[in-house]
Amino acid sequence: MPIVHIRSLALTDSVDMPALLNKLAKDFAQQAKIQLEHISLDWQYIQPGHYFVNQQVHMQQHVHQPPLIAELIVPDVHSEKRQQQLLSLLAKLIHQHSHIALNNIFISLQVAQSGTIFDNGKIVTWPQKG
Repeated sequence: MPIVHIRSLALTDSVDMPALLNKLAKDFAQQAKIQLEHISLDWQYIQPGHYFVNQQVHMQQHVHQPPLIAELIVPDVHSEKRQQQLLSLLAKLIHQHSHIALNNIFISLQVAQSGTIFDNGKIVTWPQKG
């Protein structure tokens, strides 16, 4: 963990999505000082005509509209300040790698508590912060 889910309408045809995801994950891991093997990242495209926001249905992803939607899931071991740093870093890197305007990126944070994650065949727990 962290886990990042990104949704947007399709980016331009010239975007090499595997390369974008690889670079985004590596940069996030490096700058957040998190081992790359703990990062999970996916980017799903919303079908044209299946995204309503700002009083209209959108067909294409543009730099300034409609908003790219992301979710960041982190364990509850991080302080509120660290959570905000991770949110800001993720937004900055999505902007840098996708060229979507920074003010057109919406990210929600989900904080996972110890014992609420099932992974690798078992419930995962970790030491509590503080």
